[in-house]
Amino acid sequence: MWRACSVLILFLLSTGALAQQVCPWLTQGTAATLMGGAVSANVHISTGEGTCEFVRTSDDDHPGAALASNLQMRIAVSHLPPKECAAGERLTGIGQDSVFCATDVEGKHQEMIRGRVRGNYFLLTLTARGNSATDKATLRPTLEQAAEEVAGNLF
Repeated sequence: MWRACSVLILFLLSTGALAQQVCPWLTQGTAATLMGGAVSANVHISTGEGTCEFVRTSDDDHPGAALASNLQMRIAVSHLPPKECAAGERLTGIGQDSVFCATDVEGKHQEMIRGRVRGNYFLLTLTARGNSATDKATLRPTLEQAAEEVAGNLF
Protein backbone atom coordinates (compact mmCIF):
# COMPACT_ATOMS: atom_id res chain seq x y z
CA MET A 1 0.00 0.00 0.00
CA TRP A 2 2.79 2.40 0.90
CA ARG A 3 4.49 1.72 -2.44
CA ALA A 4 1.29 2.47 -4.40
CA CYS A 5 0.78 5.73 -2.49
CA SER A 6 4.36 6.87 -3.07
CA VAL A 7 4.09 6.11 -6.80
CA LEU A 8 0.83 8.08 -7.01
CA ILE A 9 2.37 11.05 -5.16
CA LEU A 10 5.44 11.04 -7.42
CA PHE A 11 3.23 10.87 -10.50
CA LEU A 12 1.10 13.81 -9.36
CA LEU A 13 4.16 15.88 -8.50
CA SER A 14 5.86 15.16 -11.82
CA THR A 15 2.78 15.99 -13.91
CA GLY A 16 2.34 19.29 -12.09
CA ALA A 17 5.99 20.19 -12.61
CA LEU A 18 5.80 19.48 -16.33
CA ALA A 19 2.42 21.13 -16.91
CA GLN A 20 2.79 23.86 -19.45
CA GLN A 21 0.37 24.85 -22.12
CA VAL A 22 1.03 23.47 -25.58
CA CYS A 23 0.02 25.21 -28.77
CA PRO A 24 -2.86 23.22 -30.29
CA TRP A 25 -2.24 24.52 -33.81
CA LEU A 26 1.53 24.08 -34.26
CA THR A 27 3.99 22.12 -32.15
CA GLN A 28 7.15 23.69 -30.81
CA GLY A 29 9.17 21.07 -32.71
CA THR A 30 7.49 21.92 -36.01
CA ALA A 31 8.04 25.63 -35.37
CA ALA A 32 11.73 24.93 -34.66
CA THR A 33 12.05 22.94 -37.88
CA LEU A 34 10.34 25.65 -39.95
CA MET A 35 12.34 28.45 -38.33
CA GLY A 36 15.67 26.63 -38.63
CA GLY A 37 16.63 26.15 -34.98
CA ALA A 38 15.49 25.94 -31.37
CA VAL A 39 12.60 28.21 -30.40
CA SER A 40 11.00 29.33 -27.18
CA ALA A 41 7.21 29.23 -26.96
CA ASN A 42 4.66 31.45 -25.26
CA VAL A 43 1.08 30.13 -25.35
CA HIS A 44 -2.18 31.78 -24.26
CA ILE A 45 -5.27 29.67 -25.02
CA SER A 46 -8.82 29.93 -23.74
CA THR A 47 -11.90 28.12 -25.10
CA GLY A 48 -10.45 27.37 -28.52
CA GLU A 49 -9.11 30.88 -29.10
CA GLY A 50 -5.77 32.43 -28.29
CA THR A 51 -2.20 32.97 -29.41
CA CYS A 52 1.01 31.01 -29.73
CA GLU A 53 4.32 32.81 -30.17
CA PHE A 54 7.53 31.10 -31.16
CA VAL A 55 10.80 33.04 -30.99
CA ARG A 56 14.17 32.04 -32.39
CA THR A 57 17.01 34.26 -31.25
CA SER A 58 20.06 32.16 -32.07
CA ASP A 59 21.22 29.95 -34.91
CA ASP A 60 24.11 28.39 -32.99
CA ASP A 61 22.48 24.96 -32.76
CA HIS A 62 21.56 24.73 -36.44
CA PRO A 63 24.52 25.91 -38.56
CA GLY A 64 23.76 26.63 -42.18
CA ALA A 65 20.05 27.19 -41.53
CA ALA A 66 18.17 28.90 -44.33
CA LEU A 67 16.73 31.55 -42.01
CA ALA A 68 18.79 33.94 -39.94
CA SER A 69 18.31 34.49 -36.23
CA ASN A 70 15.84 36.87 -34.58
CA LEU A 71 12.65 35.38 -35.98
CA GLN A 72 9.25 35.51 -34.38
CA MET A 73 6.18 33.54 -35.48
CA ARG A 74 2.82 34.42 -33.99
CA ILE A 75 -0.36 32.43 -34.48
CA ALA A 76 -3.65 34.03 -33.46
CA VAL A 77 -6.92 32.08 -33.64
CA SER A 78 -10.29 33.68 -32.96
CA HIS A 79 -13.97 33.35 -33.71
CA LEU A 80 -13.86 36.93 -35.06
CA PRO A 81 -11.98 37.98 -38.20
CA PRO A 82 -8.67 39.76 -37.56
CA LYS A 83 -8.25 43.36 -38.70
CA GLU A 84 -4.72 42.82 -40.02
CA CYS A 85 -4.05 41.78 -43.61
CA ALA A 86 -7.68 42.29 -44.68
CA ALA A 87 -6.66 42.72 -48.32
CA GLY A 88 -3.76 41.02 -50.00
CA GLU A 89 -2.72 38.37 -52.48
CA ARG A 90 -5.28 35.55 -52.56
CA LEU A 91 -3.97 32.09 -51.61
CA THR A 92 -5.45 28.72 -52.44
CA GLY A 93 -5.11 25.48 -50.54
CA ILE A 94 -4.71 27.08 -47.10
CA GLY A 95 -8.10 27.17 -45.43
CA GLN A 96 -10.77 29.45 -46.83
CA ASP A 97 -10.57 33.10 -47.88
CA SER A 98 -6.80 33.13 -47.25
CA VAL A 99 -4.66 36.11 -48.19
CA PHE A 100 -0.95 36.95 -47.96
CA CYS A 101 0.55 40.35 -47.24
CA ALA A 102 3.97 41.74 -46.30
CA THR A 103 5.28 44.95 -44.75
CA ASP A 104 8.58 46.55 -43.76
CA VAL A 105 8.35 48.62 -40.59
CA GLU A 106 11.11 49.99 -38.35
CA GLY A 107 13.82 47.60 -39.54
CA LYS A 108 11.55 44.56 -39.38
CA HIS A 109 10.19 42.59 -42.30
CA GLN A 110 6.80 41.09 -41.53
CA GLU A 111 4.77 38.63 -43.58
CA MET A 112 1.22 37.53 -42.73
CA ILE A 113 -1.30 34.95 -43.82
CA ARG A 114 -4.89 35.43 -42.79
CA GLY A 115 -7.54 32.78 -43.34
CA ARG A 116 -10.52 30.88 -42.02
CA VAL A 117 -11.37 27.25 -41.28
CA ARG A 118 -15.02 26.65 -40.46
CA GLY A 119 -15.92 29.22 -37.78
CA ASN A 120 -12.31 29.93 -36.77
CA TYR A 121 -10.19 32.74 -38.17
CA PHE A 122 -6.42 32.58 -38.05
CA LEU A 123 -3.63 35.06 -38.56
CA LEU A 124 -0.03 33.90 -38.86
CA THR A 125 2.68 36.52 -38.65
CA LEU A 126 6.37 35.86 -39.28
CA THR A 127 8.72 38.70 -38.39
CA ALA A 128 12.45 39.00 -39.12
CA ARG A 129 14.67 41.82 -37.91
CA GLY A 130 16.59 43.55 -40.65
CA ASN A 131 15.80 43.58 -44.33
CA SER A 132 18.03 40.80 -45.58
CA ALA A 133 17.09 39.61 -49.06
CA THR A 134 17.75 36.03 -47.90
CA ASP A 135 15.24 36.38 -45.08
CA LYS A 136 12.61 37.84 -47.39
CA ALA A 137 13.07 35.02 -49.89
CA THR A 138 12.72 32.29 -47.25
CA LEU A 139 10.00 33.77 -45.04
CA ARG A 140 7.04 33.22 -47.35
CA PRO A 141 7.56 29.46 -47.94
CA THR A 142 8.09 29.02 -44.19
CA LEU A 143 4.94 30.97 -43.41
CA GLU A 144 2.90 29.04 -45.99
CA GLN A 145 4.03 25.69 -44.53
CA ALA A 146 3.09 26.86 -41.04
CA ALA A 147 -0.30 28.11 -42.29
CA GLU A 148 -1.01 24.72 -43.91
CA GLU A 149 -0.29 23.02 -40.55
CA VAL A 150 -2.50 25.45 -38.64
CA ALA A 151 -5.38 25.18 -41.12
CA GLY A 152 -5.12 21.38 -41.00
CA ASN A 153 -5.20 21.36 -37.21
CA LEU A 154 -8.21 23.70 -37.19
CA PHE A 155 -10.09 21.43 -39.56
